[in-house]
Amino acid sequence: MDHSQLVGKIASDKDSLKLGQIIRIDKLLGKTIKTYEPFAMILIRKFLRKDMVVPLEAKKVTKVEGIYAWFNVTKAEFDEEVKRIKKIKAERETYTGTIVEQTNRNRYYSIRDFTGLSHKSKERKK
Repeated sequence: MDHSQLVGKIASDKDSLKLGQIIRIDKLLGKTIKTYEPFAMILIRKFLRKDMVVPLEAKKVTKVEGIYAWFNVTKAEFDEEVKRIKKIKAERETYTGTIVEQTNRNRYYSIRDFTGLSHKSKERKK
């Protein structure tokens, strides 16, 4: 199936509930096999919130008809994916690296931790 024909269609789940609009097709790494697979980028618009783009595997398309494309997922599974993407996006926006002041015999110097591996998530937010 040519996945480029999905662009501009409205994504729906098994029960014909609207998920969002497909804005582009990107090749991203798969979850289990580390190869590039086509993902449909779905734009979600919520009232009084920022718009969000969520990837969904293009292989899960069951039917394309008119302006709709049906995916083999449920609304609950898609909402779990949205929550996961929101969490990742929030972590990237809040943490850019911390500066920690340490003392060593009356000398102050700063250590920059850009990776965030030495701090827990609760410590990063402070």
